[in-house]
Amino acid sequence: MELNQWIYILLSLLLFVFLYTRHYKSGVPQTPKYHHELGGIKPQPKAWTWDHQEPVPYRPWHNGPYHVTMGLKNANITNWIEVDNTYLPKYRLKKRLFADSDFRPEVLQVLPGCDEEAFEALELLKDVLLRQYPSMFQLVDSHRLENKVTGDVWDLRREAETWKSFHPLEVMSLLATEDFFLLKTDEEGVTTLRAGAVCFPAGWKISQRIGHSLWQIHAGKVPQYESKLAKSMDRFFVKLPVGGSISRFNYAIDDSNELFHIHSHHNLTLDPRGSPLTLADLHLRVERQFLQRLPRTRGLLFSIRTYITPISEVTRDLELARALRTSVGSYTPDVAKYKNKPLWNDLLQQHLNEVLGEEEEGHSS
Repeated sequence: MELNQWIYILLSLLLFVFLYTRHYKSGVPQTPKYHHELGGIKPQPKAWTWDHQEPVPYRPWHNGPYHVTMGLKNANITNWIEVDNTYLPKYRLKKRLFADSDFRPEVLQVLPGCDEEAFEALELLKDVLLRQYPSMFQLVDSHRLENKVTGDVWDLRREAETWKSFHPLEVMSLLATEDFFLLKTDEEGVTTLRAGAVCFPAGWKISQRIGHSLWQIHAGKVPQYESKLAKSMDRFFVKLPVGGSISRFNYAIDDSNELFHIHSHHNLTLDPRGSPLTLADLHLRVERQFLQRLPRTRGLLFSIRTYITPISEVTRDLELARALRTSVGSYTPDVAKYKNKPLWNDLLQQHLNEVLGEEEEGHSS
């Protein structure tokens, strides 16, 4: 073999070694296996630290009538996962719930037949975290992911010992602050909940919803679901394309700051509480929901991120306080009952009167 050919082979080998080493040292996969726009994800600045990042103050209402709608907005994988200074407390709570044999069935439910979707979802989350939060996550080698905040090191190979004790959705839940769900649509267009790792439910139990269709989960519970939401929701879940992502918000005024909130969250009255409400009890609970279709398995990956803020902190912004008063005042009777307005409305209106001034008292309802 001529000298030039040897030099060419040697240079090719050196280039391969360089690219392979760069691929894993960077901790960021260079060749995404997804059609999602992973390349558009920008790493947090070097000066960014999770423990100094305040939660995003989502306030999903406007100064006008409240309407029951799906409220969907186009989204992108680049703004799927949020990390802030609640990360470690939420991680610790999740870890306790998953480890407790009494609570585990209430935070993790998985039906047979969705392993491929679960592992695909975990791989997607891993790729996003490595790109977006390199100060928190890194690859130890080709298959082990280190969480530098918690100290966890996860062997993510399919044959790893990890899966004898953990489920992929459980690992996802311990990596991020979101709750994660997998849904599948059958040939008849019926979408059902197949798996869920949910540590922060808003007054419901995954054990009572697993295997249920969208209709079974919502009909007779969510106001105006049958008349306004059911058909459009079913169509949307069926037609959501690969690479298409949407987000929406829910908000509620809650009587506690509990994250793990499995007791009834709707149609409440003062009687079951046994004690009168105080302003310190009232909290705004916001859910940021995100839905996307996985490209390889075509399963639906749904996530919910929960934010809880004292009402007294929310109403420091007077414009928000005025808009909240208008929104709450426009609830129809069915929505008011569903959102527990009889439980907290008098206390809220008293507080808003104090914040906004007695001249606006006539607007309360």
